[in-house]
Amino acid sequence: MSVKFSNNGHSTLAASLTSSATSITVASGHGARFPSLSSGEYFYATLIDASNNLEIVKVTARSSDVLTVTRAQESTTARAFAIGDRIELRVTAQGLADFRTIAADEIVNSMIATDAVNSDSIAANSVTASELNVSGNGTAGQALLSDGDGSFSYGTGGDSFGTENGTYVDVGTFAGSYSANTIRTVTIPAGKYFVLFTTSMAMNLPNNDPDGFEVHYREDGTTVFNNAHTEGSQGPVTSRTTCGHRTFSGSVTVTVHVPAGGDGDAGGAHVHSFLKLIKLD
Repeated sequence: MSVKFSNNGHSTLAASLTSSATSITVASGHGARFPSLSSGEYFYATLIDASNNLEIVKVTARSSDVLTVTRAQESTTARAFAIGDRIELRVTAQGLADFRTIAADEIVNSMIATDAVNSDSIAANSVTASELNVSGNGTAGQALLSDGDGSFSYGTGGDSFGTENGTYVDVGTFAGSYSANTIRTVTIPAGKYFVLFTTSMAMNLPNNDPDGFEVHYREDGTTVFNNAHTEGSQGPVTSRTTCGHRTFSGSVTVTVHVPAGGDGDAGGAHVHSFLKLIKLD
């Protein structure tokens, strides 16, 4: 609903008006001086008799010269008016108040200048879940997600990082021949995770020249990521990083494992592994 105005809308009554009448007929042809009204629109008009008694009415419809009204607005009293008494569209206190009230869906993006609304324009705590059409208050760490129908609800975004439950694993230092070794074992609860697995190796030259060296990330004994290191043209220091999403339906035993490999020359290599599991749900 919205209030309407027109410039200098005025007329006289073409018929007398009782204190309970809700239809006003103005002088012939004068109806066009007042606003045309669609459904939900209205304007305020003031009736004035010969003694300057006033009554404000709310006009909710106009058909040519006939106005449909609600009587006795803004603390005025309904009274009888005679033929020839005046009716004028005047600015009233309620009309101005209604003009400032924004109806639902009345403001669209094209009406708002870029960067016109910022933190200085919004009072602290004035926008709450009800203003944003959000169901409930959510829990700590949740974000607002679109429901696809103009409303929002709280939840955890698809692949965005949520609460971090990470485990740092330092594989350690190994020398001599390389036999199978489980370096670290961690039990991870069910859930959806982002896994970051980084390994690096510094070989002690010139004493050793291994054929290769691998570090595995395993889940319940099955290798998922294999970071392979070889010297060759890659130099004495190598680094590998593997990452990916993993979903565990139940708790999983995660291991960092060095399988048997290399040529067993003396001297050894310094191997370090960084393992991070970030919980996403």
